[in-house]
Amino acid sequence: FSVKNPCGGEFCLRLSFWTAAHSYLSRVRSTTMMLWLYVIATFLCLTRQVFGEENLPSSDIPIIDIGVLVDPSHSTKDSRDAVVQQIGKACEDIGFFAIINHGVDQEIIDATWDMTTNFFDLPIEEKMAVPSKEPEYPYGYEQSERLVRGKSTENTSSDCKSVEEGKDGKSTCSESLHSNSNSNDNASPPDLKETFAIGPRDPEKSGMPGRKFPPKPEGMDKVYDNYFAAMENLTALLLRSFALALGLNEDWFEDKMDRHMCALRALNYPDLNDVDPLPNQLRAGAHTDYGALTILKSGGPGLQVSKDGNIANWVGVPYIQNAFIINLGDLMQRWTNDKWVSTLHRVIIPPKDGQDHRRQSIAFFANINGDADVVPIHTCVNKENPSKYSKITAKDHLMSKHLASMGIES
Repeated sequence: FSVKNPCGGEFCLRLSFWTAAHSYLSRVRSTTMMLWLYVIATFLCLTRQVFGEENLPSSDIPIIDIGVLVDPSHSTKDSRDAVVQQIGKACEDIGFFAIINHGVDQEIIDATWDMTTNFFDLPIEEKMAVPSKEPEYPYGYEQSERLVRGKSTENTSSDCKSVEEGKDGKSTCSESLHSNSNSNDNASPPDLKETFAIGPRDPEKSGMPGRKFPPKPEGMDKVYDNYFAAMENLTALLLRSFALALGLNEDWFEDKMDRHMCALRALNYPDLNDVDPLPNQLRAGAHTDYGALTILKSGGPGLQVSKDGNIANWVGVPYIQNAFIINLGDLMQRWTNDKWVSTLHRVIIPPKDGQDHRRQSIAFFANINGDADVVPIHTCVNKENPSKYSKITAKDHLMSKHLASMGIES
């Protein structure tokens, strides 16, 4: 009796386990037991394929299969509604979730990943060909960002909704939200990372500056444009599910995204075995994202979240191969009148164990039309939960956050 390995080659189980089990089953000649072993091995194999050998997911971060949304022709309305409910619950509970079976072409992902690695491997003077220093161009290359400052631009009471008051009755929000901040923002050490970013394809429609690319690596503009387009499509799919989860028409977000200000940002976290970080320094300081939602392609563990700004309760986000991590930004929390949450997150320093802990990721920030007025959505407002936020344009909201993170007063 023989079975075909669903993963190709040997079972993904450790060889010692398979050898012992097969030896035993060969003696008892039990077809039923062999079939059971096949089922178990298939499950373990696929688990390892999706999650990685030592990075099985935490139950705090939902993992949602959105295949029925990607290809609705092979699904039922009930199955699609069930996925929408899962997404809505994740947005309300923690503001983070992972998606699998997302439909993004793996060749596009791989090409962008390799191009990003090639860029960050260049000498610093070549990476600085397109610097991000002037407020007029919030993209390009930089390595001096302090993310802990971005959240400080909010001054509404709801930003401290989960932070207890100090003994003197004053809010301890700023200290609780930023574990590596203090009374002097400039004293916060910069994050231990470097980044390169681009904005929307059409500067006239978006109102944002046109894209700039360095001379090397050759072909970076085309590869990044392909990935950007794939993320636009995935964002549209997610926003349709968001609309349904909020009790809105499925196309409710469409006219808020037809002149969007989305940004694509590649991040490199260099290996730190030969580096002594400063006190309170992190690869990415504790922060929330600014826009509607973020789609993250991660290259390894290290990302942590802390629901409700509780700095004593950091939870690791699972590193899941062939998946994207989705999280909500401050604008979406504001838009939903705090029904959904923009959750604090950070990237921690890896252990000094002699291994190469270089980490790479690619983030797509979904930012709506700059001139769109953001006021709490009507389905998120009622007598028990009145509107908590005043009107603001999306561009004013976004730029105040970005400039604060760069240490520039708006």
